[in-house]
Amino acid sequence: MQPISVSRSETRRFGRNRRGNIAVTFALVCVPLLYVIGCAVDCTRVAELRSRLQAAAKAASAGSVAKIAPGLLAAYVMTSDGPVAVGAADAAAIFHTNMSGVSGYTLDSMVATVTKCGATVTSEVSFSVHVPTAFLRVIGWPVMTVSGASTATAKLPRFIDVYVSPWRFADAESDVGSHTAAASPQ
Repeated sequence: MQPISVSRSETRRFGRNRRGNIAVTFALVCVPLLYVIGCAVDCTRVAELRSRLQAAAKAASAGSVAKIAPGLLAAYVMTSDGPVAVGAADAAAIFHTNMSGVSGYTLDSMVATVTKCGATVTSEVSFSVHVPTAFLRVIGWPVMTVSGASTATAKLPRFIDVYVSPWRFADAESDVGSHTAAASPQ
């Protein structure tokens, strides 16, 4: 094999030649352009997944304090303030049900809490996931972290305890019977 020798005149002539420069320019620009398009695909995929995760968190927080939710029903019968374990389990189940069938992420944490404070029941759902990337991995970004949270509240109805003496009822019934007897003409 012979070494390639290039003279100065040939190098200058190559540098001054303008024919075919569009193809060379396109070849040089094509690589970074494809990389930018790939990064946009990665970011779009992560944004779409974050939207699904946030929707699942909103559904879980709202669903755990809905009118017929087990957590809200448990809060009705609670005599003191504090966490509602049934509601937290319900919120976690709703979140996982909404995310079943969705792939392409690793769930790092999902925390669901439902608490009763006075006549207010508050549900909080937060999550954190890692999403692997395809094109961003080339520049040293192999995963993107996505996190979010949602909060929902519900008001418990105020019950008024009324005590009616059974003796009052007995007196009222005897009075009602005597009034009807006195009101009839025969």
